[in-house]
Amino acid sequence: MHAPSRRQSLLILGSLGLAAVAGGAYMLENHGGNSDDGAPAGYGSKGRGHHGGGGDVNEGLEGGSDAQTGETVPTLALALSDDGAWRPDADGYQAVDDRDQRIKGYASSTSVNLGESIDFHVSVRPAKSFVIKFYRLGRSAAGKGSELVFTSPRITGKAQPALKVVEPTRTVVAPWQSSYTLNVPAAWRGGLYVATLESQDKYRSCVPFVVREDGKGADLLVVLPFTTYQAYNMYPVDKELGSSLYNAYLPNGKEGGADICSTRVSFDRPYHEDGLPRLFELDQAFAQWVEAQPYTITYTSSIDLHAGRVDPTKYKAMVFSGHDEYWSPQMRTVLQAALTRGVSAAFMAANNVYWNIRLDASDAGSEHRQVTCYKRHADPAATGGVAPTVLWRDLGQPEQQTLGSMYTAIITDAKPQPLVVSTTAHWFWGGTGLKDGQQIPHLVAGEADKVFPHVKGGPAPTILAQSPFTAEGDRNKPVADTQQTVLCQYPSGAWVFDAGTFHWNHGLSTPGFVDERIQRATRNLLDRMTGKTAA
Repeated sequence: MHAPSRRQSLLILGSLGLAAVAGGAYMLENHGGNSDDGAPAGYGSKGRGHHGGGGDVNEGLEGGSDAQTGETVPTLALALSDDGAWRPDADGYQAVDDRDQRIKGYASSTSVNLGESIDFHVSVRPAKSFVIKFYRLGRSAAGKGSELVFTSPRITGKAQPALKVVEPTRTVVAPWQSSYTLNVPAAWRGGLYVATLESQDKYRSCVPFVVREDGKGADLLVVLPFTTYQAYNMYPVDKELGSSLYNAYLPNGKEGGADICSTRVSFDRPYHEDGLPRLFELDQAFAQWVEAQPYTITYTSSIDLHAGRVDPTKYKAMVFSGHDEYWSPQMRTVLQAALTRGVSAAFMAANNVYWNIRLDASDAGSEHRQVTCYKRHADPAATGGVAPTVLWRDLGQPEQQTLGSMYTAIITDAKPQPLVVSTTAHWFWGGTGLKDGQQIPHLVAGEADKVFPHVKGGPAPTILAQSPFTAEGDRNKPVADTQQTVLCQYPSGAWVFDAGTFHWNHGLSTPGFVDERIQRATRNLLDRMTGKTAA
């Protein structure tokens, strides 16, 4: 995909006029985005090329140094009565940035099983004591959207060693010692967790991770997109060392693009700025909604999918809750095997299964700690049958052959566009009262997928919505395009759903965006996938 420009992002919610939500002023999030002092985009830029669905997509514009990015999305700290106590900017605390780096950290793994341990590597500048508060996001027994489950003892903090930049891949690594080991009790609930690092002087940053329940069957397995989180991680946003798979700094401190960015990024470093990855809000929104529904649910990370820790046959459906763009061959093999065996899959955003990646070991030998994607650069490891790390569609395996549709373009309209529903006689829209052509506001934003007729193979899609929007074409000229929400069924009986927009989950649980018709349709989908209603 191409990340939206700063202009596109700032316009995305600008005319909604939402204010005073649940007792507080309406807020817009911009984790790591550009600021007036010249700080770079938190997740880089992919330029403005419009995708025609073939191998000649305009990836050459990716990461242009003149593109200012910073996707603006709604704050979700209010869903399900979430008081936002876990957030780095909660009342009484100051969220850190990468200039001062008052307290920053990362986890030794993207996930941990019940009864196992996970390390947290933390640097505090200047050295002060700190605590780590562990919050579970979702739905607590008290019906809240987050829950504090454990607070560490006070830990002696220190300024950890300087960052390393490993060439020629321009991989930023934080060679920090472990500061604290969390032994996860077997009695904890699996789920989406945030470790909130809190310094003595009330600075905060976050480290997201997943607690798994290996061996537990469930209706739904929710997969968190950690490979994509890391691909966009620009840490540190310091005008010098920071780098992602999209952007890096030039010697003059300005932001460069695809010609100088990383070709490998490491999990052995914090996420940029306050520690919340780009579009983490999509996963939060889904978790806080789905846990209020009558399904059994367990969680995993995209790294676990790659590493073989996921047996899809234990679940009725796999849900890819956020923007899940970066996929290894192993990840895709697990997905395809699941669909062949009758396990359904729901993709709740857009632009999924787009880049082919490798997951490499760290220099210290820890498996799956680096995401490698050379994109338009020559991939030195692409020999002896190893595929280059390029677009899946450039390898003759377009994502539409698996998902029924695929990425088309960034949405550049001044405000989120309405979802225009179609095929409303289908069971998916049952009970919503919708008729073909009716609109659901604010749901088409960010990026869009659609069906490309020239792509052969794969399941036949049913188009559930087709919504016009504006994209940017050649020479940045506006062009008309269409977003599509699709559903298809495999011969095994497995269903595949692709929302085809970034804002679907906001329609489930985000104040100002929630729509009962989207909630009902999503329940219809998951009921069908889990066998609660007949096929």
